[in-house]
Amino acid sequence: MNKVTNAGTAGRQKLGHKRPADFDRFWFGAAYYPEHWNEATRCRDPERMAAAGFNMVRMAEFAWALMEPVEGTFDFTLFDDTIARLGEKGIKTLLCTPTAAPPRWLTRQHPDTLRVNADGVALAHGSRQQCCHASPVFRKHSRRITQAMADHFRGNRHVVGWQTDNEFHCHFSECHCPSCQRGFQEFLRGKFKGDIGALNQAWGTIFWSLTYASFEEIATPRPGKPTFTNPAHELDYHRYLSDAVTRFQHDQVEILRTANPQWWLTHNGLFSHIDYRGAFSEDLNVLGYDSYPMFCYDPVERPARHAFCLDRARAWTGNFIIPEMQSGPGGQASFFQDHPEPGELRKMTYAAVARGADALLYFRWRSCRFGAEEYWCGILDHDDRPRRRFDEVQRVGMEMKRIGPAILGTHVAVEVGIAAADAAVNAAHQTLSFGLPGADDVTASVHQAFYERGYAVGLVHPADDLAGVKLYVVPHWEMFDPAWVPALERYVREGGVLVVGARTASRNLDNNVVPETVPGCLRELAGVTVEEYGRQNLPGLRPLVIKVGGQGVTTQHWYEGLRLDKGTLPLAKWASRHVKGQAAVSFRRVGKGAVVYVGSYLTPELTKLLLPVLVKQARLKPQWPSCPEGVEVVQRQAGARRVWFFINHRDTVAVLSKLPRGQNLLTGKRAPVRGKLAARDVLVLEEK
Repeated sequence: MNKVTNAGTAGRQKLGHKRPADFDRFWFGAAYYPEHWNEATRCRDPERMAAAGFNMVRMAEFAWALMEPVEGTFDFTLFDDTIARLGEKGIKTLLCTPTAAPPRWLTRQHPDTLRVNADGVALAHGSRQQCCHASPVFRKHSRRITQAMADHFRGNRHVVGWQTDNEFHCHFSECHCPSCQRGFQEFLRGKFKGDIGALNQAWGTIFWSLTYASFEEIATPRPGKPTFTNPAHELDYHRYLSDAVTRFQHDQVEILRTANPQWWLTHNGLFSHIDYRGAFSEDLNVLGYDSYPMFCYDPVERPARHAFCLDRARAWTGNFIIPEMQSGPGGQASFFQDHPEPGELRKMTYAAVARGADALLYFRWRSCRFGAEEYWCGILDHDDRPRRRFDEVQRVGMEMKRIGPAILGTHVAVEVGIAAADAAVNAAHQTLSFGLPGADDVTASVHQAFYERGYAVGLVHPADDLAGVKLYVVPHWEMFDPAWVPALERYVREGGVLVVGARTASRNLDNNVVPETVPGCLRELAGVTVEEYGRQNLPGLRPLVIKVGGQGVTTQHWYEGLRLDKGTLPLAKWASRHVKGQAAVSFRRVGKGAVVYVGSYLTPELTKLLLPVLVKQARLKPQWPSCPEGVEVVQRQAGARRVWFFINHRDTVAVLSKLPRGQNLLTGKRAPVRGKLAARDVLVLEEK
């Protein structure tokens, strides 16, 4: 049986970017759909899976109609047989609750379970995720199918874990059905402790005569019907959506943990309007992330974007499982992605493992011949013949038997942290964006600048552990919790360099503008006040230039004129138009560290201009300075143990020198101090 010491007590573990998954092995395999294939094909699969190095498959997330063809009648025969057959080959099963795809009998008998869009139109059966998580009827049926599965499989020694539902909020997150109207009102009543006056005060409902006399008067917000909505109202609605899906999942979690406390639980994200740092993930043993790097069509940009997405996943709760890792081109109605070239699938896999994946399952074992994803290709092609994708996966499977044990209990080393992983902050920006880039866009850009230069960059929430982080960047977080400030001040005083981007801390937790001069709760720490600000809608017509030393860059999106406190120095000044001569970037020494405030958006050009100064102040060095451009270097560590990943993203050979002294985990031999790394090849070294 898989040892999971935190089974049933996940909520007592502190979530953070350094938190490893509590597994006793590296789980490796694929998503499997036995219901799509005949018996002869199913009988061939376990042997081929074992040959590929699998020790796990994931099943049943879309099989509700098969397991309960009519209400109250259950048949798990297909999965009993399949699980047993796989178990004979040493392959365990991660089962899924099937509630992302309710059967037709449910939606036909209970049309009130369907989600309703902002136009008041109910969604239709014929796809997936059409039912509302707040619907009492749907929650009842969710509990019933989960209970039936839990009771049936509780003693099956081959079932070691569960995935709740599938990709909550993948296609959309909003709902305006009657259940959500009541649910939203109850959520608000709880948040404001039954005090409608407190809500009116927090939301500023005196504006536009929006004042409410009771919670029953409040409806879910519908932007554009007829015009702009209250941003505080919208933000609390987005918080409610997270609360609703968290409650829906919790129903299933309680049933599964009661049935078998040894099962470990996960869910596959990451999507909008879910607070993965809160109760949602506290209910799980490990958070899952579905990784599809080929959504980035540019092969040159793809490694950096993939690294960013993996780091974002890790920022929420720590190391993660990948229940779906891309194994081939994906295609649906309006798109068809590039086919990974030889070696690309393997290096994408190693990038995922290097940056925090403690388990990895490919999507999927075999390409389906029907349905909306019939061209979402798997390890095997439609004709069931193994080709180069299978060969590549098989190679990885054999390698993971050596690498898996070495990375257990390790976390990813981070020296450059960028603020991320806050659902409310992201939602606040969406409600009042002014057309400015979102947090992920700017964060990805800053991340890429450090990634491409070889620094140990990652994403870290402001409330997380910043030990070991030398440079911490808060890009443009309009909403900022004052409770985060004391820890940031300690971080700076102890030697950290904090970079704060324009507009940060300009709104409070209710999504209202702060009464203090911006940057609000960070003003004293930064030693700066924003005297003037503005949107740059057509920056080419009235260009504003920031100069650092003798170099300048034309800013985009936003400008701020800064007034500096005594002891705060201008790191850069505006060099054009009416703000010429005013401070644009400030620098303040605090204790052993420093705070830099940037009065514009951190575009790639501005980040590149500031990067040498920031690197010098933080005393940063690349992860492995001798590595050539295009080779990704990541370190996972636990105490004195180090596991180094060198991933060649180039189409040419890379020469590596002065390598860490240790064992080559791919060969089992002592690693040389220098060598050549073939195009799209990887090297994994363990240093003790």
